Amino acid sequence: MTETRWQVLTLAETEAFSADPKAWLNAHARPDMPYVLAYADDGVIWGKRQEDGTVWLSGEVFSDPARYPAVAVKFRLDTLQQIRLFGPAGERLIWRTREGFAGRSMTDGPALNEDTFEQAYLLWHQGQPEAVDRQAGFALLQEGGQGPRHAPPVIPNGSQRPRLVVRHYVAYDDQDQAYIALSRLVDLT
Repeated sequence: MTETRWQVLTLAETEAFSADPKAWLNAHARPDMPYVLAYADDGVIWGKRQEDGTVWLSGEVFSDPARYPAVAVKFRLDTLQQIRLFGPAGERLIWRTREGFAGRSMTDGPALNEDTFEQAYLLWHQGQPEAVDRQAGFALLQEGGQGPRHAPPVIPNGSQRPRLVVRHYVAYDDQDQAYIALSRLVDLT
């Protein structure tokens, strides 16, 4: 990597996120960066920008904890560990630190450079996930009869399995050996 591909989010931006994370998501989600993936102490939260510009989260769509205990995760700042807003245009990543939240932004666009490559990771590693429920563009997926549940904002079509596309950025050490220096989320297909 010959140039810096990312920039640190300003203190004002991380403070705006801390003050109202849902409003921050609604303000920063764009058609070319529509997806959200968040990790909280109590589960995984997926999200997607809607046509009206608001972001819907999986815990809002599947909100009944009695019916959807694994995915009815509330979006709360006190349990949030990291969150990514991403799409073909770039990614914003915010993570918890001892002092609060920190973040970075990458806006390299959809084109691949010679020092990048992409991989598609299956959201399920074994078997075919079953779509247990579909609501508002989200699919509650379950692997097998008792497997884990996920609610990504993608509806599987037939035998196609949901995939998370990740772009890796290659750099070279002082002995000219290649290594992955940075990765970002690109798409959900």
